[in-house]
Formats: sequence, structure tokens, C-alpha cells
Amino acid sequence: MSVLDTPRLRLRLWRDDDLDGIARMNADPRVSRWLTPTGAPMSRGASEAAFERWRAHWDEHGFGIWAVEERETGGLVGRLGLQYHRLWPHEPEVGWMLDPRVWGKGYATESGAAALRHAFEMLGCDRVVSIVHPENAPSIRVAERLGEQPYATVRWDEGDLDLVVYAVGRDDWARLQSTA
Repeated sequence: MSVLDTPRLRLRLWRDDDLDGIARMNADPRVSRWLTPTGAPMSRGASEAAFERWRAHWDEHGFGIWAVEERETGGLVGRLGLQYHRLWPHEPEVGWMLDPRVWGKGYATESGAAALRHAFEMLGCDRVVSIVHPENAPSIRVAERLGEQPYATVRWDEGDLDLVVYAVGRDDWARLQSTA
């Protein structure tokens, strides 16, 4: 499934014209603080390389990171999706990055829930993880709202930092959905 709709968002495949918006977001120090080993803003070249990795992941695995756009405006507001992360390659990670102008609107939780539903119901995943910087309180809250719990740590050697791996299994996720 290449497109997922939520009440306010559309998660869709990448278009070439999305690169400028993603590069702008990646260059914002408020965003890069949590996404790069040093916390430094990403260069245009690094954003281009990430963009190509996301597309290649779709080609190789049939799922991946979606572009996130607001359904009302059609504007790109970030990225979210499922991918095999180099630090945790044996289970898919649901990860998110949103434009600071939409922080606090609940978009990460809304789109993350749609991605988890897709992972468990369509892809048949047994467990999905989120890899979170231990000081990124907003992302920790999103992971917890999605039903994920601390599961492990993984070393980010380039950042000389242990990241927290949050996880939710299919059965626990299904129980949470039945009580929601």
C-alpha cells in the first residue's frame, strides 16, 4: 500500500519536488538535534542521500518512509514510516520527523498509529520498534501513545550515545486497539 490516509494526513510515496521541503526541515537545528550523530543540521547532500535511501527501501522491501502531507492543504509536513534501521536491522522501525511549524498538533501520533496498523495488519510484522534519543521527550511521548514501551538500548557510535529502543508487539498492539 503506497498511500495511507488518516483524518488529517496523507502518507504517500515520494515525489521529486518533495526534496526541497525535506532538505529545509533537515537543515533546521530544532529537527537535526535528534536525527544526526552530532545534532548538527544536515547538508543538502545528506538530505539527497537520505531521500534516495527511502526510495530504495520501498523498491527493496515494498514498504518504507512516506512523505506526510496535510490533506486540507496538500502541503508537505514531514516524513513517517517503516524501515529497517541500520542500528536495528532485524525488525522494522516506525520513525517520524515533522516540520516544527506543525509540532504539537498530534500528527506524529496520528500517522504513527496508521503506520503501526499497516505493519501489523498488512505486513504481518510481529514487533515494531522506534529508536529514540533519550532526551527527546516529545518523541518518547509519541512512542508511548503508540503503545510502545522501552525494550532495549542501541549504541550510536558516531554520536557516542545510547539510544532507547521502544517496541510494541502485534498482540499488545491488538489489545490496545480493542480497548481504545
